Amino acid sequence: MEIFIRLFIKIFLVAGLALTANSAIAKKCDLDAIYDKEVALSLPDNFGDPIEIELQPSFVKLGPINGDEYQFTADFYLTATWMHEGLAEIFFEDSTNYSCKIDGRIAGEHIWTPGLDFINQISVEQDTYNIFTVNSDGYIEHERRIQGIFSADLDFKNFPFDQQTLRISLVPDADEGSIILLGVDPAEDWTKSLSFSDWRMIQTSGSSTTTDFRSADWESDYSTFNINVSLERIPTFYLLKVMGPVFFMVLLSLSSFSLNPATEDYDPRLGLAVTLLLTVVAYTFIAGDNLPVLSYLTSTDLFLALSFFVCLMCVVVTLALKSLNENFPTSYGSQINLINKRIRNLLFLGYLVGNAIIWFPSY
Repeated sequence: MEIFIRLFIKIFLVAGLALTANSAIAKKCDLDAIYDKEVALSLPDNFGDPIEIELQPSFVKLGPINGDEYQFTADFYLTATWMHEGLAEIFFEDSTNYSCKIDGRIAGEHIWTPGLDFINQISVEQDTYNIFTVNSDGYIEHERRIQGIFSADLDFKNFPFDQQTLRISLVPDADEGSIILLGVDPAEDWTKSLSFSDWRMIQTSGSSTTTDFRSADWESDYSTFNINVSLERIPTFYLLKVMGPVFFMVLLSLSSFSLNPATEDYDPRLGLAVTLLLTVVAYTFIAGDNLPVLSYLTSTDLFLALSFFVCLMCVVVTLALKSLNENFPTSYGSQINLINKRIRNLLFLGYLVGNAIIWFPSY
């Protein structure tokens, strides 16, 4: 008897789980049941107020950032939700279901959709996942996966200590004033699954604005929603591979002034200065492969140019002191050591001040 009781309980539990799972899975909407296509395809009635479209992105991947082309790649799910009670009444008037689904590729032929477009898209693939869910309470959910390339206003002037804001802007294709795009808070949840190796996430936010579209014949304001992800570059690689080595090469070049010009031979000093100058030049070209190619100078470009100038001055000063000592031994011989120290201090101080101006311009 105990065995039959246990078997009965197992069958009961399995049947209950099967019924629960079956009810949880939304069936396909019966598009043939749309008896009033005018209501289904019309803008939802919100008693004269604009239709609120709530947007909730969920990022899978963000980046890489292409500084040469001023663009970035993004892979994310976007869920748009709005109220359309008239459509729900059509589907669930004689149905016991709580929700049903429509293939997003054909939904626009049967029901009203906001037709969201991306203002700054370069190329976008939207068909990997595209589903509409119609709920009996009147809420319509449109979930799709977006994989694409977007343009960006990037500023690398402070590279590699730069901060970038990656923005994705959406607009509806409906008439102006009839739709308002809003974001679902908290915005930090949109990017909680993201991780970067060379960037640090600062902030994720959404902003609702309007965009003015104009042509020769018309002008319209459309509700716009901006998805903003602010990032800060992690500069460790560039500090260790580019800036650090060049900085110490400049200090070594300045150390050549420690050779007393009145007693020491100039050849070792000149050889050291020239070697370090050529090393800085070679290192600048090698490091260029890791730097963005831009039409303007970044802080790193200015730093490399200043370092090259200081190394060049070490060579020029060494040649000048050698010439003075050989051609005017009686006139400048006793003052060469003093001139050597003052030029060394001047170059060192100028190098420090120049770096302070480059890296801390606002101070």
